[in-house]
Amino acid sequence: MSVEELFGNLPNGWAYRALGEVCKEGGGGVQTGPFGSQLHAADYVPVGIPSIMPQNIGDNRISEDGIVRITTEDAERLSKYRVKQGDIVYSRRGDVKRRALVRDAEDGWLCGTGCLRVRLGDGPVDPIFAAFYLGTAEAREWIVRHAHGATMPNLNTSILSACPIVVPSLPEQRAIA
Repeated sequence: MSVEELFGNLPNGWAYRALGEVCKEGGGGVQTGPFGSQLHAADYVPVGIPSIMPQNIGDNRISEDGIVRITTEDAERLSKYRVKQGDIVYSRRGDVKRRALVRDAEDGWLCGTGCLRVRLGDGPVDPIFAAFYLGTAEAREWIVRHAHGATMPNLNTSILSACPIVVPSLPEQRAIA
């Protein structure tokens, strides 16, 4: 099925682009959270920097219910996995449609094990627009169709980077969002 068959024809001036392409253009990218060898369950502490896990990802929101935490030292050691406002986090396994926009309150938290981080940077796509766009039935269907595994769907950076995203002008994106 082509992108046009799934998403439809676009208005003049709008284009389909790959998510990874627009991330790269903005100085961002799609990255996995730390692997288990980098962060163990024994590293979790009662008070510290929150680490976003798949169970903390709701429908475009991050929930602190049951969130695990790491020390400031571990957060510094794993600094390349920290999230910024405007990032989008995805569940890497299971319900791969789950995604959440990182808001100001979550800035500096860790993109935890089992998650992927999408950083759009300062490119052609507004993060709020992207977060809502990626929540559409069509985008979610595309992601599910391309995830690996029938019993337990899995996403990786290549799959998420290839996800088509509609790119209108920035003023139109902001008006839509």
